Parts: sequence; structure tokens; C-alpha cells
Amino acid sequence: MSVTTRRLLLRPFDPSDARRIRVVVETRAPFLPPGAPDRPSGVAAWLTRGAHELRRSGQGAHLAMEADGLVVGAVSLFGTRWETGTTEIGYGVHPLHRGRGYAPEAVLGLVRWTFENTSLRRIELRANADNHASLRVARKAGFVREGVLRAAAMTPDGPRDVVVFGLLRNDLS
Repeated sequence: MSVTTRRLLLRPFDPSDARRIRVVVETRAPFLPPGAPDRPSGVAAWLTRGAHELRRSGQGAHLAMEADGLVVGAVSLFGTRWETGTTEIGYGVHPLHRGRGYAPEAVLGLVRWTFENTSLRRIELRANADNHASLRVARKAGFVREGVLRAAAMTPDGPRDVVVFGLLRNDLS
């Protein structure tokens, strides 16, 4: 599974990403998907197995966000519930590449691919209420704000409210 947008290639992570991902882990740049290693020694195993587990299980996919040959971020589908036709999308961009519009471009590209190639009918996006950049990504990608889950996320600084957005297949028509 690969998705091409105007500036990005969204593709599965692979072992050739090891050096770049190892640097990210060492500098603790927070953009890799959940389950990514927190120590350089775990990078090789994650790139060969862990990064692909969602796809193998049918629950989603973790994709590298590549621009001009560099991995600048990640975008994921997860929590897929085929019986209800829903999934959730998440993303992260390396701090050195933020502010260039990569996140909304990746999100919209993966959303379009998902609606064109699967039977899913709804994609959810959740963002901490104080994460203004992520809230902008949701709006730019066309998601509709649906509500707030109070104190639904736990951060090192304590509980945070979470804003829930949704996008239906018909919303892109």
C-alpha cells in the first residue's frame, strides 16, 4: 500500500529507514506512531515487524511520510472496526519539517485512498484540545468537529480534553 500526494509518498516503513529512525529515537523527536521503539536497539525489529502489525491484523497501517527522499513524519490508520465501517487516523511530523502543510496533505491523501479502496464509511480524528496545530490539521483536511471528551487523554502534565472530529465518505463528494 502506497499513496502519492502532490509532495508526499506515504509508504510502509522498511528496514532502509533504520538509520533515519534511529536518529529520531535518539533525539526523542515525538512523531513516530504508537508502538515505535523508545531505544535505538529496538529500531530494526520495529521496522521489520512492529510497524507492519496493524496491517497484518487488518486493523490499519503505519505509513512513513516521505518528502524529497526524507522521512518527515508518519500517518496511521488504527482502531479499524470493519463491522461498523469506521477507523481512526493519526499523524506526526518531525519538528524540523513542521509548518509546511505535510500533515493535512498526508491526512487527506490517506483519507481519499481509504474511501476509494475500502468499504469504510467514517474516519475519526482525535486531538488534545490544547494542540492547536493538530486542530488546524483536522480542519484543513475537511474533518467536522463533533465534540469534546473531557479529561479523556493522560499526559505527563495530567488529564487533557480531547476534541473528536469525523469525516464521512459523503463529505468528500
